[in-house]
Amino acid sequence: MTTPMTKLRFTDISPFHADVAAELHQDCFDEGWSASSMRTTLETPGVFGFIGEDETGEPVGFGLFRASGDEGEVITIATRPSHCGQGIAKALMQNAMAKAQMSGVVEMFLEVAVDNAAALRLYQRLGFEDAGRRKDYYKRPDGSRIDALVLRLRLS
Repeated sequence: MTTPMTKLRFTDISPFHADVAAELHQDCFDEGWSASSMRTTLETPGVFGFIGEDETGEPVGFGLFRASGDEGEVITIATRPSHCGQGIAKALMQNAMAKAQMSGVVEMFLEVAVDNAAALRLYQRLGFEDAGRRKDYYKRPDGSRIDALVLRLRLS
């Protein structure tokens, strides 16, 4: 059983954090991004995000988002597996939604694997709704493919 974190500090993410973000991403996903891919993404116009650190300064999660006009996108969000269930992803999403809304974003979109039950629960609690499905969107290590749900949230 996990317990809620007592303190979580967020830092705006920048290309400086590419190595840390890549390491977290590789811990969390079958096809984790390299530091080079992370840096390129972080340098893309409209991309913003946060690194979450626990009370000891250990990076425990991060999220990357993009704002483009009145639409926003969740590019990726990751919580270190040893820290799942502590509200880190929810806090990252809430910070992102607030920043996106202040930037003029009206709707946010994301893709999530149909079998990612924990993420689906979080997104549903935050108010995201089904907007579509992408067949065979994610590739698994064994070569199989799985659909992604496209979810949408109206911010205002």
